[in-house]
Amino acid sequence: MGIVLTNALLVDLDPPNVELTSLRIDHGMIVERGRNVDANDADEVIDCGGCMVLPGLVNGHTHLYSALASGMPAPGESITNFHDVLKYVWWRLDRALDGDAVEMSALVGAVHAIRCGTTTLIDHHASPSCISESLDRVENGIDRVGLRAVLCYETTDRNGTAGREAGLAENRRFLEKCSKSGDHKFAGLVGGHACFTLDDASLASMADQAEKFDTGVHLHVAEDPVDDAICRERYGHSLLDRLNKHNLITSRAVFAHGTHLPDDAIAQFNQTRPALAHNPRSNMNNAVGYTRIGDISCPIMLGTDGIGADMFTEAHVAWLKSRDGSAGQSPAQIVSMLVASARRASQALGVQLGSLQPDHAADIVITDFLPATPLDAENVVAQFIFAFSSQHVRHVIARGEWAMRDRMIASVDESAVRIEAQDVARSIWSRMQSLD
Repeated sequence: MGIVLTNALLVDLDPPNVELTSLRIDHGMIVERGRNVDANDADEVIDCGGCMVLPGLVNGHTHLYSALASGMPAPGESITNFHDVLKYVWWRLDRALDGDAVEMSALVGAVHAIRCGTTTLIDHHASPSCISESLDRVENGIDRVGLRAVLCYETTDRNGTAGREAGLAENRRFLEKCSKSGDHKFAGLVGGHACFTLDDASLASMADQAEKFDTGVHLHVAEDPVDDAICRERYGHSLLDRLNKHNLITSRAVFAHGTHLPDDAIAQFNQTRPALAHNPRSNMNNAVGYTRIGDISCPIMLGTDGIGADMFTEAHVAWLKSRDGSAGQSPAQIVSMLVASARRASQALGVQLGSLQPDHAADIVITDFLPATPLDAENVVAQFIFAFSSQHVRHVIARGEWAMRDRMIASVDESAVRIEAQDVARSIWSRMQSLD
């Protein structure tokens, strides 16, 4: 049975376009678009009432393992810098996760994503006490809600050689699994924390894996000056030199933040064109500064770094921060970050996301937004910044199936999930108190 959307104000972002027309969806794909789309007898027909319909959004960098962090007790230690934030907050949280907590965090994060019209997640996972098959637990949580995802495990040396080898093995196992599936639902990257927590042998192993699986690394880069400073102190080379030494700067790499990239690194990124995930809310929250997006021409994606999955809000904040930071970004440049996220996820998953054209994936957001002013290709990017928001998301189709209808999650009892998640969160927070 297919789905036909009629009287739909279709909004494409790649390239910007607005058209009042119809879509037919079947077998997970958009199969027809136009004013004269005919429904089959078995098709479900939905009149969108002239409201906006747009492609499912993509979160270019997130951490689902932090989905149950909201409200957790503050650390007892005094936090004076970004390294303290990592050491006393996030590195305690990830060590406190067991398999059930990993899966519940992914499930809760995926539920939030659907509510915001986000249908694909590029996730960066860490759970040092539960590494083996942890990416399957993340996948299970996401799959229950019906989303797509590009996953990796955060390889690091901070938990010893055994932890490093287990992280590499988990990336390898998941990449092998994804290479055999061919269903375009999940894909893998080679994950690593940041260069300052990875020795040369670890970086070399990550590069070897990326080459073997013809994929890229997913790595935090220059989020704070500590990344370069510890690289120089501990390994005798700058962050950029270490990335170059191991041939990690490729067009398939996903680098997060780049808040403190020096001029020579920016020049190389612009030439080599890895994807750089911009996370403005997280950068402000951690007080690490503002990425020089005005100087960067490689693909810039938009991510949340684990602060939910609301890409509408992230785009709004990216716009405001660019104005406040005198970066001179236009609404079109901000929206292009969402386009870049969809393109990079499409590359990994082997299916076209981020567009409402035939032969593209049926990941679709149906809103209750009926414009009060003219909406067209010329002003749609400005309308995205100033008028659209996640509160307008009414229905979501993901992977060609109903994921949310009339704001009710289709595949899970959201109330029951949230109640169960409270107990899981309490257990995580309790374990955190015993960690040094």
